[in-house]
Amino acid sequence: MSVIQDILKEELERLENLLQKYENEIKKLPKGSLSRKMRNDKAYLYLAYRENNKVIFKYLGKESSEAAQKAIEQRRQRLKYMSLLKKLKDDIKDIKRALNGRK
Repeated sequence: MSVIQDILKEELERLENLLQKYENEIKKLPKGSLSRKMRNDKAYLYLAYRENNKVIFKYLGKESSEAAQKAIEQRRQRLKYMSLLKKLKDDIKDIKRALNGRK
């Protein structure tokens, strides 16, 4: 039985390292969501986020601009990491339960 526990402990350590990596990657990416606004039949992109309980809209440029495309890609990456982080936390919880002998 100790072989299984050793494997679970190694897996737990690996997952906790991965968790830290994902959290660091998320911190590097901008918070908030993207907002598309139409002005004179042209689409403009804004980054919307909260600062001191106030919603801030940061202008990024036309929807086709390089800055806007970069923001879209960063948002995709952030959502991907957040999804992976959620699954990782569930896996860590399951392994800790297994190590403690709970169902």
